[in-house]
Amino acid sequence: MVESESHPEPTPQDGSHSATTGNEWHSVTFSVPWIVRGADTGQDAINIAVSEVGKRISAASDRTRNCNIEVQSLGCNDCNSKTEALMLVSKTALVGLFVTLEVQAKSAEEAERRARREIGPHLEDTPLTSVDVSRE
Repeated sequence: MVESESHPEPTPQDGSHSATTGNEWHSVTFSVPWIVRGADTGQDAINIAVSEVGKRISAASDRTRNCNIEVQSLGCNDCNSKTEALMLVSKTALVGLFVTLEVQAKSAEEAERRARREIGPHLEDTPLTSVDVSRE
């Protein structure tokens, strides 16, 4: 499952250069746990989780681009199989998601802070664990 939302680069209204001029685009990935209530099946829970997170993140500012949401995979060391990060009990599910977005920043540390500031308020009371920051 992947949901994408692109935002164009902001254009200053006064004709001056943007404050982010000279910054590079960084890809920042967060691990996000999402609780879904009322799901009949695991696939329903995944669909609802991706949809809900996607709607909330689409409200983020124009300082981000290319937001991707995908379900995390869990691997078994004994049998080398993979399964989706999902637990469903009594129509209540915990779905593990990876949320990846691109932000402009001068360093990887700044990119992570900006990404956290951009999506954090839209995912209230949800822990955001950074798993990867790379330059585009």
